[in-house]
Amino acid sequence: MRILFIPGNSPSPIFSHASLATAARNRGHEVIVGGIEWVLPEIAAIGLAPVKIADISEADVAEFMSTAPADPVEQAKAVGRVYAEIALQSLDPLLRMAEKWRPDIVVGGSMFYCAPLLAHRLGVPSVRVEWDRVDAAIYAPGAAEVLPPLLTEWGLDEVPAPDLWVDICPPSLRPTVDPDRQAMRWLPTNPQRPLEPWMYAKGERPRVYITAGARLFSGESLSHMARSVSDLGVEVVIGAPERVAADLRKELPDIQVGWVPLDVLAPTCDIILHHGGGVTDMTALHAGVPQVIVNQDIAAEAMQRLADHGAAVMLGADEQNAEEIAGACARVLEDPRYRQRARALSAEMAELPPPAEIVALMEKLAG
Repeated sequence: MRILFIPGNSPSPIFSHASLATAARNRGHEVIVGGIEWVLPEIAAIGLAPVKIADISEADVAEFMSTAPADPVEQAKAVGRVYAEIALQSLDPLLRMAEKWRPDIVVGGSMFYCAPLLAHRLGVPSVRVEWDRVDAAIYAPGAAEVLPPLLTEWGLDEVPAPDLWVDICPPSLRPTVDPDRQAMRWLPTNPQRPLEPWMYAKGERPRVYITAGARLFSGESLSHMARSVSDLGVEVVIGAPERVAADLRKELPDIQVGWVPLDVLAPTCDIILHHGGGVTDMTALHAGVPQVIVNQDIAAEAMQRLADHGAAVMLGADEQNAEEIAGACARVLEDPRYRQRARALSAEMAELPPPAEIVALMEKLAG
């Protein structure tokens, strides 16, 4: 069986879909992963075969990030427009590819509208795989500004529904129970590097891992978070892309800064302090590590459910100062209930069907 994955336009959905794509390949299926120009090296770095579907570079992404609206609702609408525009750009290249390598099934991320549209056009089943816990419906208003002309041309009233909808959210954190969604155990994947002992072995001090995600083009927020916890007696590790890590190393010479394989590091951490990023959140959940969340914007509702569950502290827009961040981390370190709740969620995730079982369902779909 030939399976085409089209996860999304940043490294995070690529990494989130990787365990399912790898499971499919391990069962003997042919797997290709489509992505914009920026993410092609990330796809290759995790051992999957990339194909370019749109000429969107890192510079293009940086420009969008720098001009995106600050208001979460307007930001989500802008993201929805971008994903819909990528769908329009990528459909012709994908259809040309299908003339020579026709997939038997198409797997797409929650906002990558080109996946169900391509599957519809080819007459093959489509699978939607959520890559984080955020409800992608918030992006629909933006997409609705872009997609209608194509939908009308193709005789559609809306983007086709998937034949299989895969959800990776732990059941305790789901806002509602949807019987039409198939649960799957989420497993972390990311590019690797030669490991050093500090990455997999915990030191004497509590460890706080700080990140602001892969789509980061300034180290200012990371520096602020690191300085906020400097008086707590903790070991700090900052995960950052190299484009911002070099300057941070000069500014914070006593802190480990750079790309760290989080699947290896996370189990050694006492807190993961971050921006509400989907894969960071899921990796922390998988490892059973409590979180402190700042600057969450679009992800606020999903992150608040985690905080309400007792496995995280989420800081509001007026609580982003150093004192509030330090206080939140101190509470998590001092109160064992945060760790207990995080570990319970990790155990819950471990009981969900593994990716190999989802591949078996995909095989039945494709006949």
